[in-house]
Amino acid sequence: MNGVERRGFQAQMTLKYCQGRARLAQTVFGWGRESIELGLGEKRTGIICVGLQSAFSTAKRWQEKQPLVLWHYPWDKLHNIILNKTQHLKFP
Repeated sequence: MNGVERRGFQAQMTLKYCQGRARLAQTVFGWGRESIELGLGEKRTGIICVGLQSAFSTAKRWQEKQPLVLWHYPWDKLHNIILNKTQHLKFP
């Protein structure tokens, strides 16, 4: 399970068995209270929190993995492709 799935599971079990109380779930299940509270917040708002794991990992960035894409498509063409794929988003 990745972080989002794990926190969702923890939040679901906390709501089901611990009346939504993170401290009780921490005692009963042995999970970290911070991750339970984060999962409860994600479940309540519907907004998924992302971490900085990719920023601190040794994995190469997309631009480094795909240098030919930027060579074949200048930024204005990539910008148009992105706009066509994501019409609901507003770009400056």
